[in-house]
Amino acid sequence: MGFHFFPHHKIKFSGAFLAAALFLGPSPALGSDPLELSFQEAYEMALDYNHEIRIARESVEQGVLLEKQAVTVLFPSLTGNAGYLWQSYPDGEDLDGVTWGLSLTQTIYNGGRVWVAKRGARYTRNAADLGLEFARQSILMDLVYRSNRLLSAEDLLLVANKQVQRVDEQLRLARTRLELGDVPRTSVLMAQVALSSAQLDVVSARKEVALSARRLANLIGSGENVRVFVPGVLALPEGSLDDLILMAVERRTDLAQARELVNVAREEANLVARKDNPNLDLSGSYTRSSEDEFFLPETQVALTLTWPFFQGGLTGLQTKEALSRARQAEEAYGQSIQTARLEIEEALLNLESLEAQKELVNSNLLSARENQRLAKARFEVGAAVDLDILRAEEDLAEAENQEVNFRYDLETAKAALLYTVGALDVSAFGPATRSMDVPQ
Repeated sequence: MGFHFFPHHKIKFSGAFLAAALFLGPSPALGSDPLELSFQEAYEMALDYNHEIRIARESVEQGVLLEKQAVTVLFPSLTGNAGYLWQSYPDGEDLDGVTWGLSLTQTIYNGGRVWVAKRGARYTRNAADLGLEFARQSILMDLVYRSNRLLSAEDLLLVANKQVQRVDEQLRLARTRLELGDVPRTSVLMAQVALSSAQLDVVSARKEVALSARRLANLIGSGENVRVFVPGVLALPEGSLDDLILMAVERRTDLAQARELVNVAREEANLVARKDNPNLDLSGSYTRSSEDEFFLPETQVALTLTWPFFQGGLTGLQTKEALSRARQAEEAYGQSIQTARLEIEEALLNLESLEAQKELVNSNLLSARENQRLAKARFEVGAAVDLDILRAEEDLAEAENQEVNFRYDLETAKAALLYTVGALDVSAFGPATRSMDVPQ
């Protein structure tokens, strides 16, 4: 699973699209107060509910059973049999009777296939265990991402509501000054347009909150709206890009799983190649009949050597096919390394870019607030026109939006870097507290 981060921007939706988005399938009650869960509680709920985790657990169970199946050939096979026989002879005599017996077969040697199969089954189980662990890490990263998206959506809704209040106050002032004859009617019209635009932003922000809440609830299997405060990352991995890649090769469970799958494919090829080896079986049987004078009891012991010298080239072709699958698994592992390298580089660059924006975003927010304050003061004394203050209000809202997006994107990017190097775990986070920079 890879996470890609895109610039935030405002998107307008039609009413029909919004209705369809909000009512596709069952969802938590949108008007209900969200249930606050701790980060650990939400993670445990997601592990219990998520289908990817359940599928991975079944793969582990299959690996355990496959490992047990591989050694069953070492145990003897005991078979019971029973039957009814009727015979008619030329002299007119008929004969019938019931027979029953037991057969015992023990494989002594099968060309080493049992041990090859056992190793392959162990590799398969190891790959399943690693797949389960990677699924858990992916769920944890998804929990961080969706929780932060909901928190940022709620903060953006606060920003949108504040903008409505500011523009509504500007509209009230414009109407008052219009009555006094200080401004033309166009000032009121511009404020009304700005207010309508701000109210539309509130509708879009509410929609994003609802959808983000739905996505988070679906992840953890909750039937109601939930809110999860994501703890801050305690420490980030240090080192150059090459150091992080080496760390990922050592720690990422999906890469370890890919290596185990290479081993599985190689053992499968080895197993197929041993089909031409001889088999040595020890067998015995004992049969009784209800008519012993015609069907005498039989006891038989046999040692059988089977050696398939020629099968039309089938074994050779199957071996080549298995070797091709092994090479395919090796190429898949190489591709996984390349993908991991790109993910690490992207996560590192994204985090470095966000860190570089920190001072700029905060400075821009302070400047926008001061500009809005000065524009409002100048407007009140008649030194500025309505367009000046409306632009200042819009610039302030945009700066507040940028600050909210930056704050949560930064926390998500830190977790993403841990995820790409295989170091993401619940223990990597500190105590969960909401940021003190929530817009007031």
